[in-house]
Amino acid sequence: MNSRKKSSTAKTRQRSSARQQVSTEKKDGHPRLGDGWQAEKSALTRQAILEAAVRCFVKDGYANTTTAMIAAEAKVSRGAMMHHFPSRSAVMNAVVGYLHVRRLNEYRALMVDIDSPDQTLTRDAIRTSVESAWKYVNLPSFIAYQELLAAARTDDELAEAVAEVEQDFEREFLKTVRAVFPHWKQVRSLQAAHDLVQFVMQGMGVAHRTSNREQRARRVIDTVTDHLERIYLADTKNGE
Repeated sequence: MNSRKKSSTAKTRQRSSARQQVSTEKKDGHPRLGDGWQAEKSALTRQAILEAAVRCFVKDGYANTTTAMIAAEAKVSRGAMMHHFPSRSAVMNAVVGYLHVRRLNEYRALMVDIDSPDQTLTRDAIRTSVESAWKYVNLPSFIAYQELLAAARTDDELAEAVAEVEQDFEREFLKTVRAVFPHWKQVRSLQAAHDLVQFVMQGMGVAHRTSNREQRARRVIDTVTDHLERIYLADTKNGE
């Protein structure tokens, strides 16, 4: 029993360390300078491995991705790969933490200039935000994370890693929504509006084989925009 607790604690620390290391990177993906050449080189190698893992998930799927494939994709030696990640589970857990940070940063980058607090919120701005949400679920990071979620259904260790990060991601995601959409901060139905967009876009995002996907997506984007506009107008009118 104690050994199982220690193992779980060690994995939690490993994932936390992975998130902290990725979060200290600058937006351009490079580590902060001043830690010395060796530390910089090590951080760049680690970053390259994690980015390569994401590309492998997108191209080949989680189940087919091996550490050898990741090392080849990252253009690093097997020795360097093993130095940073001694096992397949180690790199997979680290990718969970890496994607946690990357997905939040990508969402903020897509949404940051849509809603201006000193201007009236228009239907066009609402539609742009929905279109950006559609772009978000078509990014490689989203596809890679869906591969992890699918695998976590039958992989207990991966499920534990994903569950821990998923809870934190939901909190941070909603904080980001409030930060980039100032007009929605005081809307009572913000959570429902947020859920509407995310569940619909994610559902469309995983429907890779749907015929006329883009055309149908545009129709759904219009419908979601209509609902969001009604929610916003109803809540702001009632709040006057």
